[in-house]
Amino acid sequence: MPQHSLKIRFYPAAFILVVLTLITGCQKTDNASLTENYKIIAGELRDNKLYEEAVNEYKVILSLEGLDDKQRGNINYLIGKIYFEDLQDYEKAAAYYLRARAYDPEGTYINEASRNLVASLEKLGHYMDAKRELDAVTDIKAKPEDKNDVAVARIGGVPVWRSQIEEQLQSLPPDVQKQFINREAKMNFVRQYVGMELLYHAAVREGYDRDKEIVKKKDMFLKQLLVEKFVVEKVMPEVKIDTLDVRNFYKANKDSCYEGAPYDSVKAQVFLDYQSEKANAAYSNYIAKLAETERVEFLDQNIK
Repeated sequence: MPQHSLKIRFYPAAFILVVLTLITGCQKTDNASLTENYKIIAGELRDNKLYEEAVNEYKVILSLEGLDDKQRGNINYLIGKIYFEDLQDYEKAAAYYLRARAYDPEGTYINEASRNLVASLEKLGHYMDAKRELDAVTDIKAKPEDKNDVAVARIGGVPVWRSQIEEQLQSLPPDVQKQFINREAKMNFVRQYVGMELLYHAAVREGYDRDKEIVKKKDMFLKQLLVEKFVVEKVMPEVKIDTLDVRNFYKANKDSCYEGAPYDSVKAQVFLDYQSEKANAAYSNYIAKLAETERVEFLDQNIK
């Protein structure tokens, strides 16, 4: 019988490296796909109020090989969120939030996780731990913009600057500001301000800033502020006041609006009325231009 020699084929090291890279790449792709699938399932379980099952799905992800710290941090945060918001198991919530922070201290969720961690510790009665965590996430080395500014109070070591109090006072109506001229009144105002800050911090830690009704009102208020600023900066500059036009406006409305009074006696009111009319006209014209650009269509037949 013919003798067949065993041939051993040797591959270059570079070839082996390429093969191993391809295999590893496939495994990473598979893991990424698995991770995404488990996250989708976990999300659906949570949406259907199957919270424990959702946690189990996330835990399966943590058991997968090849997860980096950023991914592990995110999954731990998602588990902590379920324990905190849905199951009210604050001990487990705190544990998972701590893990999330340890894996990815720069994660986009860290601020929320830190707030919820403090709230969880408070609910467990661990007030010293809660304060330590609160101090850890608070910038107690904050410096005032003005080097001559001084602290008038401290909240957990964080300064409340005199400029903050003065800014708050200046936002009040002039007649109310007069009530805070003397030192004792200002001291009382500082105490009121600190009390409001304490309540605000507690509300944020409890997640009230994510309440649907609060978010809706905040969005409406923000919209109003943006519109007001936009009108002042973009629309009002279109209003041009002409002295001759003001007089003509007076003549056209002398009897109907000013009961025939002499111009000099009602000049200030005439100016305000003329300015208001011009502003309304500029506002309407600007709206009309925007409506034309964005092809606005009113469906009045659907209004009942």
